[in-house]
Amino acid sequence: MVIMDENESYANTLGSCGSGPADPYLCSLASQYASVTDWYALEHPSQPNYTDIVSGSDQGCHEDNCVGAGAYSAEDLGAELSQAGIPWTAYMESMPSPCFTGISSGDDGSGEYVLRHDPFVLFQNNLSGSCHILPYPGEASMVSALDGTAAPDFVWITPNLCDDMHDNCGPGNVQQGDAWLEANLPTVVSSSWFQNNGTVIITMDEGADDSGCCGDAAGGRIPMVVISAKAKGRGDISLTGDPFGTLRTIEEAFGLPLLGGAADGANGDLSQLFG
Repeated sequence: MVIMDENESYANTLGSCGSGPADPYLCSLASQYASVTDWYALEHPSQPNYTDIVSGSDQGCHEDNCVGAGAYSAEDLGAELSQAGIPWTAYMESMPSPCFTGISSGDDGSGEYVLRHDPFVLFQNNLSGSCHILPYPGEASMVSALDGTAAPDFVWITPNLCDDMHDNCGPGNVQQGDAWLEANLPTVVSSSWFQNNGTVIITMDEGADDSGCCGDAAGGRIPMVVISAKAKGRGDISLTGDPFGTLRTIEEAFGLPLLGGAADGANGDLSQLFG
């Protein structure tokens, strides 16, 4: 499971855990499991980073809303999973309907669901056949699906703009995102889906500066928390990588071909923390 939050640097989240943090729940997960301290986003702004992490490339996009739904004929992680017969679901909080192709859940583009944070809908392969891109049904219904006989092996969650630490819709960006995690994640971790060698990643699309690594990443240092049996008790780990390395690890876990930048081992690998 990948939970993608928004636009908060490592320094503003996990880097502040010892000083009355705005994200105490995320800090507790980082302490109980593993916090990878040298992970970097690839670029700015949001949409290219989302495309990077599911396809190993930004597909030529360098700005938000650069393309719309179904713009890319290239293969992405969703297509790979479908072709391999591996069940998967991408949950988008506040998405109006399954496989919705509009730029926002609001008619004027100001809704809490936005296409630029939904990478799977950009790829043509994911808009044909069975729809895997669904509105987030809430924690209880999702966990029921995870514990069911037709549970997805791979799950992606994009919280909405109020819950992803991006916009201030309540007490504060980081605080509200942290509250969402605390309300939605505990039952996932106690589910049979997780207990059967499950892994949960919590990370960001981009950081607050242009720092980077690996020869190509320059989107800022980002939090990367890995929750699994192998990650339990590891705490801070100084592994270096970027979203191409995240994609690489997911593809390796499912025995899939490595797409684009995921094929370059210099972009990092999280395999030691999975399962």
